[in-house]
Amino acid sequence: MDVLTNKEFINFIKSHEKFYEDITEISKNNSGKPLIENDFKMYSLDEMCWDCELLEEYTPKTTDALFFKESLDGNFTLYIIEFKFHNFNKPNAKDMLKIMESDVKKSDCASDKFKNNFRKIKKYYGDEVEFSLILKPIESLSVVIPALYEQYCIDNDIPQKDIRTFLDNVKKKLIVFISHYDDKRKHNKSKQRVQTMGVGVENNYQRLKKGNIIDYYDIYPSFKFSYFLSYERLI
Repeated sequence: MDVLTNKEFINFIKSHEKFYEDITEISKNNSGKPLIENDFKMYSLDEMCWDCELLEEYTPKTTDALFFKESLDGNFTLYIIEFKFHNFNKPNAKDMLKIMESDVKKSDCASDKFKNNFRKIKKYYGDEVEFSLILKPIESLSVVIPALYEQYCIDNDIPQKDIRTFLDNVKKKLIVFISHYDDKRKHNKSKQRVQTMGVGVENNYQRLKKGNIIDYYDIYPSFKFSYFLSYERLI
């Protein structure tokens, strides 16, 4: 089977023009509040997924947005973008487990079996934000985009080409934008939380990189969206 070309992939993505929306719209949470207010447009991967008949029986985990860039020399970069609302000042379950572990150790009422089981829970419990950031790029690239392409070929009576090899060969960047925090304060729990999350994602990212799921990732506070566009030369 012939491998999809850059032009054919671009035509496939551009066929979803009705989901080409500004970031203000794509980055809205369930309450309708945007994480970022910016009129730069990307493709809403969530909505593309929901509109696909081949994905109706189940709902894969997808990143929020999709974008691409082709350089003059033909190098192709695919961006999968996630907008994450999170209260980084609020302790998460992993943080609370640490507090509870201290209480359990001091308790004379807890049995040795209970203490041992609690240590196991704490050891294997992961950060829910980190897990979602790892699963979404995997399903977006391995399940959703190939299914969208298959649906596109069916709808337009186009012979299918090898999109999986195409995705293996292009540069894939996962970019995550998180809730605002004050970058100038010296003592900032929110910033520390983001940095801790970044370390956790980095550890998992190495496995994604080895499996050729993504080639690069970065986490930005929401106020650096314009900087990201400029840095990646998207504007």
